[in-house]
Amino acid sequence: MKLSTIKVAAEILAGVKINRITDKKVKTTLVNDYLHLRGFAKKAEEDHNELVRKFQSDWADELAAVNALRSAGKPVAGHDDYLEAEKDANEAISAIYSAEVDATPKAVKMDDFMASCGGEELTLEQIALLQEGGIIEA
Repeated sequence: MKLSTIKVAAEILAGVKINRITDKKVKTTLVNDYLHLRGFAKKAEEDHNELVRKFQSDWADELAAVNALRSAGKPVAGHDDYLEAEKDANEAISAIYSAEVDATPKAVKMDDFMASCGGEELTLEQIALLQEGGIIEA
């Protein structure tokens, strides 16, 4: 599963009102899935944040000038090395979230999920993503 999908699935599960789930098996499965996925998402976020910190530290002298130009809607001229490094950093961050990892959540049947919590706090898109991620099965 891609880390970008894992990140979103963990965020969705974080918003589920777990104490409203009446079926103990569904509740336990969703908690375990959340904790499993959160571990992958947290590591990706830490790597992301470290890249951002490193970039900001390395380019602190030009960062303010480039941000000022962008805020003013002016072209960022004369900062070619900065722009190239920024592009590389953005590609590295994108690579983090594009990586495939072996995260295999234990699926909950859609009927059991809907019967135990109704899914009322979730949108159809969120339910679809949970299904695509193997957390809910049809």
